[in-house]
Amino acid sequence: MAQGGGNLAPLQGTCITQRFLALSLLAVAAFEIAARATRSDSLQHLAWGAVCLTILLALRRLTLREVYLIALSIALTVAALLRSGDPWTELSGALDSASFLMAFILLLGLLNAAAARSPSVAVLGEYLTRQPPGRRYYVLNVGTGFLALLFNIGIVSLIVPLIQKGIARLGPDDPLNPIRERRQVSALMRGFAWSVTWSPTAIAPLAVMAVLPGVDRAAWVGYGLLVSALVLVLGGIEDKLRWRSARAPGKRPTMALPGEAARNFGITVLCFFALVAGFAWLSGETVVLGLLLSCPIMVVGWVMAQAPRQALGRLRTIALDELPRSVNVAITLACSGFIGRMAAGQVPAADLARILGLETMPDWLLLAMLPPALSIFSLLALSPTMMAVFFGSLFAALPSLPADVTLIAFSISCGWALSMTFSPFATVVLVIERASGIPGRRLTFGWNLGFTLLCTVLLFPVFWVLTGGT
Repeated sequence: MAQGGGNLAPLQGTCITQRFLALSLLAVAAFEIAARATRSDSLQHLAWGAVCLTILLALRRLTLREVYLIALSIALTVAALLRSGDPWTELSGALDSASFLMAFILLLGLLNAAAARSPSVAVLGEYLTRQPPGRRYYVLNVGTGFLALLFNIGIVSLIVPLIQKGIARLGPDDPLNPIRERRQVSALMRGFAWSVTWSPTAIAPLAVMAVLPGVDRAAWVGYGLLVSALVLVLGGIEDKLRWRSARAPGKRPTMALPGEAARNFGITVLCFFALVAGFAWLSGETVVLGLLLSCPIMVVGWVMAQAPRQALGRLRTIALDELPRSVNVAITLACSGFIGRMAAGQVPAADLARILGLETMPDWLLLAMLPPALSIFSLLALSPTMMAVFFGSLFAALPSLPADVTLIAFSISCGWALSMTFSPFATVVLVIERASGIPGRRLTFGWNLGFTLLCTVLLFPVFWVLTGGT
């Protein structure tokens, strides 16, 4: 009896700590939404406090990555206090980025949890993996990008196991199985990577827009769709030429488009974007506020539509049990946003621009050089989020921008896309590695290095055209 009681106390303590952590995470999201909606400094300060409380409550859950990022955040704060003439302005801007990114990834996590319970999403995921080789690359690439609208990076964890299960059904001795796995996982990875250049719910654009004012989001989405289409064709040709001699005898069973599932998912996406557009129009603010306000409404509505009688129980489970599982990613993104803003504040932007000759460099060359520069920095284990915020803050600090602000923001998102097929430290690579067991270096340097280099070269003529050769 005594032994049983001794085991119960730590378990109860763990449950209580998890409940407090869940409430702290919900407070971050709630205060950030309220602060953005009302422009209240007091509510924004409460959001900052909730971020700090979350980190304290999650101390026992932190991995070496989060500890390193927190330590770097503290070091940059000390540097700003010692060196900056106006440290509070730098610190408040960095805290704004931290609370926004944590709130947004948490809201997407809630949306992901609701989507994971949808039968339509599961059926669509299976459809993507059961296509003939000639069509499979395009279906997986495009399908992953569109499913990521609501799932974000969670779609990777959903589809990778489906790919591996589908391949395993063909028999363990099939010599083409490793090639099938490589082609399908690469198609998924590339589709997700380049969706950040156009997806309204991608973290990259929102992180950059938060630090670089004056961006035309509609034009940015248009540029992203155009370049993603070019990259899709380029990747499809590369895939076909590389594996032109790898043909299996006979025909594999395929799956027709599940009309009802596609229709239900399409209606859900339309409702979501109608909410976003409605809130943005009513508030007169950017799409950022619309996304923050729409996510919780979509979560509640989607769960109620799936199971009205169990809705309250499911929402409780999502908020109190599943949300704390996102805490490490949330802290990583918050620290990345904080570090990006603080690091940019320590760099003399005007002097750096003069040394690099940004004012005299042709616009198209500057814009085309940004993406590979960002992706190379990502090899130093610096997250793409951190680098995107850093570059965005750096350009925002210049007395005058060396190129169109929207094209600069779009170029930064292209660098984010490149890093996701180039850096073993990119979040999507780590997620695929964890879900599939495929090492990150093989996913990037082994499977996608050639594709990444082709995309880098493609961006030079693209930006030459977009800038009119100036």
